Amino acid sequence: MSVENPLWGAPRIHGEQLKLGFEVAQSSVAKYMVKRRGPPSQEWRTFLRNHAPDIAAIDLFLLQLSVSTWHANGRGA
Repeated sequence: MSVENPLWGAPRIHGEQLKLGFEVAQSSVAKYMVKRRGPPSQEWRTFLRNHAPDIAAIDLFLLQLSVSTWHANGRGA
């Protein structure tokens, strides 16, 4: 049941088994449930490699905006 319904936890499966007439403890259901592993999360190195162009574009935009504001206020000569 846990394989076919991966979002169900032990309490839900226990309740469904009781409805079907199977009397089993919730702790037994939890003990024999298939442990599912989530997908591995990406590391910072992978994240930075995937988003480097966007990060650089934001940095350059902010630099340009700062310089433009500085000159517009008469501070840059």
